[in-house]
Amino acid sequence: MFKHKGAHQYMWYQDTLGQRSMIDLVIVSSDLRPHVLDTRVKRGAELSTDHHLVVSWIRLRRRMPDRLGRPKHIVRVCWERLADPSVRGVFNSHLRESFNQILREVGDIESEWTMFSSSIVDTAIRSCGRKVSGAGRGGNPQTQWWTLEVRDAVKLKKESYRAWLARGTPEAAEAYRQAKQSPQPH
Repeated sequence: MFKHKGAHQYMWYQDTLGQRSMIDLVIVSSDLRPHVLDTRVKRGAELSTDHHLVVSWIRLRRRMPDRLGRPKHIVRVCWERLADPSVRGVFNSHLRESFNQILREVGDIESEWTMFSSSIVDTAIRSCGRKVSGAGRGGNPQTQWWTLEVRDAVKLKKESYRAWLARGTPEAAEAYRQAKQSPQPH
């Protein structure tokens, strides 16, 4: 189905006997079958065996689930504004006021620390403000060129390249050529 050079079609080899076995099937669910872009052997991925890794590229149109682990963006206090003397003065005066409002009761150390730390953070938010960092706000400031248009153009080029490899037709080659030469977003 997919045309590749011989080295990318043989998943098993036996050097001493000169025998090898070609990929004969890859099991894919029937609803994903039309979305398989390419299947080939990845050489160099063997783990102390005479078999090679078989890989298939599949194009999914479904929405991917949100990241599990770290959030896309983080809202944090903009502490670097304390370098400005006027902001620092406002922060110090607000902090003194909030510490004066904390009752001078002797309690356990955990509750006192919780009150102090929350008053420091609340005062910092009032005087310094908040800052959103991470990819969720439109990109990394160090790579301002990586926009949604650039990402989509790169994705289109990669998909058309895989389609050209899988099909090998002149139409697929032309689609790949056009994806490579599409106008670059600024």
